[in-house]
Amino acid sequence: SLPPSLSRLVQLSSMGMGLPFFSYGALLPYLSSLFYHLSGKITSQAAMALQPVILLMGITLTGSLSGILEYYMNVRVLNFILSAGYVIVIGCSYFVENYAVLTVIAVLIGTLGGQINVCNVARLSEWNPRKSGAANGIMGFFMGISGFVGSVMCSAVINPDNKEPVLVNTTSGSDTIFVDPDVIGNIRYIWLAWAGAVAALFIPGVFILRPPTPEEVCTQDDLLGGDSFESVELLPRTKPVGPDYSVKELFRTPKFYVLYLIILILSLVLLTSTELYKFIGIEAINDDKFLNIVGAAGSIANAFGRITWGLILDRIGTKWTFFAAFFIQGPLTIALHYSKWAKWGYLANICIVSFCAGIFTCIAPACIELFGSRDISLKYALTLSAESIGCVLFFLLQLGQEYLYDELVFLILMGAPSSLAALLAVLCF
Repeated sequence: SLPPSLSRLVQLSSMGMGLPFFSYGALLPYLSSLFYHLSGKITSQAAMALQPVILLMGITLTGSLSGILEYYMNVRVLNFILSAGYVIVIGCSYFVENYAVLTVIAVLIGTLGGQINVCNVARLSEWNPRKSGAANGIMGFFMGISGFVGSVMCSAVINPDNKEPVLVNTTSGSDTIFVDPDVIGNIRYIWLAWAGAVAALFIPGVFILRPPTPEEVCTQDDLLGGDSFESVELLPRTKPVGPDYSVKELFRTPKFYVLYLIILILSLVLLTSTELYKFIGIEAINDDKFLNIVGAAGSIANAFGRITWGLILDRIGTKWTFFAAFFIQGPLTIALHYSKWAKWGYLANICIVSFCAGIFTCIAPACIELFGSRDISLKYALTLSAESIGCVLFFLLQLGQEYLYDELVFLILMGAPSSLAALLAVLCF
C-alpha cells in the first residue's frame, strides 16, 4: 500500500477535482458560438451563464444528501457510484447540441459534484481534526489546478490554432463569437477530454478513502504541521473547548446567518471571476489563447489562494482571515471593467481576485470553529446552501445588465458587497 503521507496527499488531490465548474468560464464563449452555428441566434450572456449558475446550485442544494447517505452506505462504494456517474454524465454531453438539454446535464453534474464534495469534506474533518483549514486548503488547491487543466484543454482541443472570434450582428442581438468551422467542430470533443481527465483524477482517491485510524490521524496531522499524537483527541470531549451546536441550535445562532450572508456575497465574486472573465475581457482582448491563459493563471492563483487562506485561518482564525480576503477582492472585482484594456493588467487583476476567492475553501473550517464539528456534513451543507441564493441573485443581476445597466454597474453590484462582508466578519466573528 501507499505510505500514509502519500496516500493522504493522493486522497486530497483526488477529492479536489472540480474540472467542469472551474473550467466553464473558458468554455462558455465556445458554447455560445456553437448555439449560434446551430440556430442562427445570439444567446445572451445571461442565458449562457445560466449553465454554470445551475451547476453551482446543484452542488450546494444536493450536497447534504451525501451527508445522509454516508450513514447508510460504505464510503468507498458511495464515492465510486457518485464518481462513476459524474464521469458518465460529463461524457454524455458529447452527444448534446441543445442548450436546454445541456442545462439539464449541468444540473446532474452539479448534483453529483455536490454530493461528492460534501461527503469528502466530512472525511477531511476526521483525518485532520486539528488542521481542518490546511486540509481543506490542500483539497481546494487541487480544485484550482483542475481549472487550470480545463482551461488548457479548452485551448488545446477546441482552438489549437488560436482562431480569432468576430463580431456578429443578427436580429436577436450582437456578440463576439467564433465562426471558424474547425473551432465549431472541435467543441463537442472537450466533453470527452474532461470526462477522461475526471476519471483519471477521481478514481484513485475512491480506493483509499476510508475512516482513519488514530495513528493515521497523527501522521496526517504531522504532514500538515500539526502536533504530536498525544495532542490529537479522537474521542468525544466531555467539555468541548469551543462551541458544539446541534443543527437545531445552529438556527438560533446569529453567527450562522452572518456567515450565510457572507457566503452568499462570496458566490457573486466567485461566479464573476470564474465564469465571466472571458465575456468581460473579450471586448478589449481579441486573443482567445491569451484569454485561456488568463483563465488558467486565475485557476492557479485560486489554487494557491485556497491553501494559503486555509493555513492563515488555522493560524489567526475566521474573523481576520475573512476580513482580509473580502477587503481585497471587492474593489478589484470592480476594477475588472478598467483593467481589461491592458491585457497584462487584466491577467494580474483576475489572478488577485481569484486568489482572494480561494477563501471559499475556508467555509467548512469556519463552520467547525464557529459551530463545532458535530454533524459537520449537515452544518457545512446548510451553510453552503447560501450559494444557491447567490446564484439566483447573480443570474437576476446578469439579466439587469442585459436590459437596465452597463457592465460597470454590474461589476459594482458584484464587488461592493464584499466590503460589507469584511465588516461583518470583524464585528460578528
